[in-house]
Amino acid sequence: MGLFSRFLAPRVERVIGVEASASAVCDFRLNLAGFDRVEIQPGLVEELLAQFTLPLHAAIMDPPRAGCGPRVIEAIVARQIDRVVYVSCDPATLARDVRQLIDGGYDLIDAQPIDLFPQTYHLETVALLRRAVRAIL
Repeated sequence: MGLFSRFLAPRVERVIGVEASASAVCDFRLNLAGFDRVEIQPGLVEELLAQFTLPLHAAIMDPPRAGCGPRVIEAIVARQIDRVVYVSCDPATLARDVRQLIDGGYDLIDAQPIDLFPQTYHLETVALLRRAVRAIL
């Protein structure tokens, strides 16, 4: 629905949203109607990511509770996106997906838990990963 894109749009050269939910695509278009250089691509990120021809420098992911899953992570790794911000509502799926990103050549830079729902077990976490720079000897 464009929550993160709305804040990024004035600060970056271009924003491309990818969303599988038709209603969230409609919300994205409504919420970002006043911005140039912003577009939404309906569909699955694991399918669309390989089709983008321009370089992608950063990705912000906010998956459902089930996490991104292996196919999405494989697509991110294949594109060699420099920075990945992963917003998660489930620590277990975040850990699983971050492990796959680390195995794919990323370093976990920071992870910040945020208690948006006090006195419940729900916890949001924002993790920053950066593509590792490894010396070849």
